[in-house]
Amino acid sequence: MKKSMKALAAIAAAVMSVTACVPALVYADKNVSVSQAKEDKTEMEEALKKVKTRVTIPEELSEFEYDTKLTYGKKMFAFTWHTPDGAEQYKYIKAVIVGDVINYYEDGTKTDSNTDAKSNGTSLAKLTEEELIAKAKGYVKKLDPDIYPKLKFELSRLSLNSNTAVVSFTRYENGIPVTGNEGTVYLDKNTGALTQMSLGWWEDATFADPTTALTEEQMETAYQSICKLTPMYRLRYDWNETARKDVPKFTIVYNPDMTSEIDAFTGKASTIWDDESAAKGYDYYYNYEEYTYDEDAADDVDAGAGAVEDAKQVNFTPAELEKIEKDNSLITADKATEMLKKDKYAGLTNDYELQSYTIYSQKGSDDKETYILNLSYKIKSGASPSGNYYANIHAEQNAETGEMLAMNKSGLKDSKELPKLDVAKANSIAKEVAKTYAKDIISECKSSPDNTRAMETYGTSYESSRMFVFNRYVNGIQVWQDDINVRVDSLGNVVEYRFNYTEGVAFPSADILSTADAFAKLYKQRKFDYYYDGWVTKDGSVHTYLVCKMERFYLNAKTGALCSPDGDKLYIYDDVRDVKYTDIKGIPQEQAILELQKYGVGVTIEKKFDPTAIITEDEFKDLLSSTVGWYSYAVRNDYDEGDTEAAKQDKAETTVREAAEMFGKLYLSEDVAALKGVFRSPFTDVKSTDGDVGYIAVAKAKGFVTGSPDGTLGNKKITRAEAVQMIYDYLKHIS
Repeated sequence: MKKSMKALAAIAAAVMSVTACVPALVYADKNVSVSQAKEDKTEMEEALKKVKTRVTIPEELSEFEYDTKLTYGKKMFAFTWHTPDGAEQYKYIKAVIVGDVINYYEDGTKTDSNTDAKSNGTSLAKLTEEELIAKAKGYVKKLDPDIYPKLKFELSRLSLNSNTAVVSFTRYENGIPVTGNEGTVYLDKNTGALTQMSLGWWEDATFADPTTALTEEQMETAYQSICKLTPMYRLRYDWNETARKDVPKFTIVYNPDMTSEIDAFTGKASTIWDDESAAKGYDYYYNYEEYTYDEDAADDVDAGAGAVEDAKQVNFTPAELEKIEKDNSLITADKATEMLKKDKYAGLTNDYELQSYTIYSQKGSDDKETYILNLSYKIKSGASPSGNYYANIHAEQNAETGEMLAMNKSGLKDSKELPKLDVAKANSIAKEVAKTYAKDIISECKSSPDNTRAMETYGTSYESSRMFVFNRYVNGIQVWQDDINVRVDSLGNVVEYRFNYTEGVAFPSADILSTADAFAKLYKQRKFDYYYDGWVTKDGSVHTYLVCKMERFYLNAKTGALCSPDGDKLYIYDDVRDVKYTDIKGIPQEQAILELQKYGVGVTIEKKFDPTAIITEDEFKDLLSSTVGWYSYAVRNDYDEGDTEAAKQDKAETTVREAAEMFGKLYLSEDVAALKGVFRSPFTDVKSTDGDVGYIAVAKAKGFVTGSPDGTLGNKKITRAEAVQMIYDYLKHIS
């Protein structure tokens, strides 16, 4: 798994300031030798010369400052030119260079458009996508002419409510992308003016020839030998309209155990990060700004101790708790304490005292109510049991049966003296605990293979405790998150116990695809990503690897379709910009739909746009929100409680008049709209006494609706495609 990568921190400014055209070099470190100073002076002059041949500095930026830093064997220079103190307006240009590459550039002389925070209201860009990309290419080519030929560009962000457009670029070697060697260009979307450019870059790096790398087909075969697909029952909740609640449902999902980098030449797991660790290397990207790359999200995280997903907790008043305590069917705190003292795994002795207890009721997915007694104990003041002991003990019991539901200990004294874990001994204890505490479900569980792996060491430290897991199986298939967990330390103490067990849910039959068929289905839906990745040693030596990766996936084990972790339908497109619509080719509104997509505006992220379907009020509201802001009150919702679902749907469909009213609500308050005699109808089929005339008048004045040549507004229902065209025409009008 790749670790988070952070680029170099921003370099501190104001190391020196001079007014002469050619700056005198002043070194803050008085211990620098004369020869070193001369060497640094020569390097600085060469770096400055390179920058000034590519960057034009206006005369008004007469002040100059620089900073230098040696990192990973490379000298980095940060240069800043700015207006002098007392100038009417502060302006500046910054440039950071490492070797021959300008890694960061910022133009602070632009006053009308600088960053995303600067907005000129809602508007379409005056420059096309092609023109913005061409502008970005021109700037990067001027700043970094040597690396420019290796870059590929694309428009990555364009907003209706910001003047800034972002063009991103990626380095390619041998036709393959290089991870981390990428950057962004910030431009004014109307003028194309450059405000900022930043990039990460490996200098002096070599890249393996991909000619002999495994083909996609060969990699598929290799992948099946290193990736195990495990079928699991995964729980999700589907809304049941009849029951008017979420209903639990199990789906069988294939889970892969190999989603990290693969060596593109051997088809085996890549050694890239083990090599980095052994060489004490670093993830390394020359970049002035700091970037953070997310780690692969860990999906299979255990639920909380004894937790039941979507459980409903019932809170009791003190009076109710008192009556519950008196109820002979529930165990009292004193009785529970007595039971725990007899429990050889709890470790509760007379040296502990009860700190708190709570009784509460909890409903599981099967609506079965369980009463739980929650108890916390702490070592008594002045007590000092011999040997290692835990200062705190927490236990949860079934308040009706006394069954142990969860237990954990904390505050181990003299923890540094714990010996190395005897895995076999600890595993044996964990098995006995599971059989004792979870005797009703242990027969459905199997030990995890990790329970018996060798004791691990970490440099001079070592494993002194382990969580032993017993997974539940139904129909021979593992039930995700249904398990028994027992942590045992090297002294034989049971440090933690918890279990998860889902009841009252039907399990589907186990007639699933074979793993071979599942892989075949996978390869029809997803390909391997080939790319170069690498790391650097402290002296600046870059080590690159040609790797490939199958991104994290889940497959419906019955159909082979890609799905979400809980087996629900997978939405491949999560951004309107990425969707390739299959049913808009040639329709009159095609251009409007495609143009608004660039701004992240659209009706759906499904491949099927369904252009002739009547747009709902919710969908129309979302369109308005995407263009001028989020206004939930724009939705009419004019149906009555007694309406049938069909009647509600009919009223939810948007007409031209309703669209005009919804738009008008974005600009006109309800109180103002209700004023009599203030608004005059702009259309012959809308009376000036109508309750929505104010909104419609605003929509007409703003150019949102124009009406027909005969002076009427009309009230036809609007299709999805027509709604997008309507929004697009309005944006063109105000732009």
